[in-house]
Amino acid sequence: MKAKRRYIWANIKLVGTIVPVVLIMIVIYFMLARREVLTLSKEKLALESQYYAEEISTWAKSVLNEVTIYKTMIEQLGLDNEDTYDLMNTSAGTHDAYPYGLYMGDDRGNYFDASGWVPDEDFVVTERDWYIEGLSHDHFTFGEPYVDAMTGGTCVSVTCRLNTAPAVTVLSTDVYLDYASQLVSEVTSDNIEHAFFVTRESRLIVADSNAAMVGLSLNSRSDSLLYQNVSRLLDAEKTGQSSVLGDESVFFVDINVIPDTDWYFITCMNRNEVLKDLWRIEFPMLLLAVIACIVLFILTSLFSREMSTIRTNARLDPLTRLLNREGFEELVQLSLEERPGQGMLMIIDMDNFKLINDQLGHPVGDQVLKEFATVLENYFNRNKDIVSRLAGDEFAVFVGRDITTTETESMLNKFMSVIHQTFDNKFPHQKLSASIGVGAAASCASSYETLYQTADKALYEAKWNGKDRFQIR
Repeated sequence: MKAKRRYIWANIKLVGTIVPVVLIMIVIYFMLARREVLTLSKEKLALESQYYAEEISTWAKSVLNEVTIYKTMIEQLGLDNEDTYDLMNTSAGTHDAYPYGLYMGDDRGNYFDASGWVPDEDFVVTERDWYIEGLSHDHFTFGEPYVDAMTGGTCVSVTCRLNTAPAVTVLSTDVYLDYASQLVSEVTSDNIEHAFFVTRESRLIVADSNAAMVGLSLNSRSDSLLYQNVSRLLDAEKTGQSSVLGDESVFFVDINVIPDTDWYFITCMNRNEVLKDLWRIEFPMLLLAVIACIVLFILTSLFSREMSTIRTNARLDPLTRLLNREGFEELVQLSLEERPGQGMLMIIDMDNFKLINDQLGHPVGDQVLKEFATVLENYFNRNKDIVSRLAGDEFAVFVGRDITTTETESMLNKFMSVIHQTFDNKFPHQKLSASIGVGAAASCASSYETLYQTADKALYEAKWNGKDRFQIR
């Protein structure tokens, strides 16, 4: 029963050691995997944001280059040349970015539109935003975006002042931002939930993956925590990548400045969406890990049981199932280390046992040895008693508690009486008895070797004095 309890307790300790270690390893692995996935996702966000920012920058440069060519040719031909107006007419309907072509006006009230549009009589050129804005630019520059009342699309005036005289003339065209809307639609994916272009000064949303946001001011979205936090980043002029709190999750926000424009390109990746895909992988892995822990525990338990059996058998005498010499020495030494100076070591030799083997045969001798071992186990059965068969008919007992010489004498007298009661009637002619040598731990150094030598000398004295007795040293 004690061995069984020790085995159960050993397995509990084994589980308590293996399972936490495995779980910690799993947690560490998941943490590393999450960190790696998040790192790769943020790198992907940065690369895609940069790519689309470069795409819109390239598009903006191509528009500026095209209209600059018109500006250069108009300045070379002059405003008095009919070819100038024929040239401007070619700009209408030929370019996707500015389909209505070029238009211009001067401070004398003259106005020409390549699309053929004729303004009302109350139309004042010098009061138009595009004219006022163009006065300060010698080169074409993107102005402030606005929503076209006719088309409902977002557009921006690209304006500059012509180097002509004597009138002050501004050349302009309305560039529609359909391409920007196309780009924010392309970049939006399962993880990149939001993408939009916004102007630096007015924070007007030029293009947004949510079409309902186009034309609104970023600061007007007080109901969106994500847009509020993005606006704070812009206020701090913080570009690159940042983590901000959204309405339901943390977002990785990447902000790029678009060269040659007054715009920012902003992409927002949902952290929860990134990790959602990882959880689909983690859950089966966690399930497999739990199953592996159970299998490991079962295999380890079986191995532990086998090793325990092997170790136990290695410490037991095969005939009597008592401890052998090695097992006995190991346990006695541990007891002496735990309780120095306490205990008695008894070496017990069966007197006249050779006659049993010679007269009755070895099978009977083996039976006598097993019966003698049973007597020892039954008599010395307290918690700290250790019983062993050292070799042949030589046995040993260690009483690992504090015991006086008087108590030892009384105990051994009773034991020898039990020996006679057990064997006298069964083997009257062989006269089986026991000689016992006792070494007290308190009287010698607390080591097994010293204690054994003391008990062995006492046994020699008991045999020398006539056997069937004990001697205490």
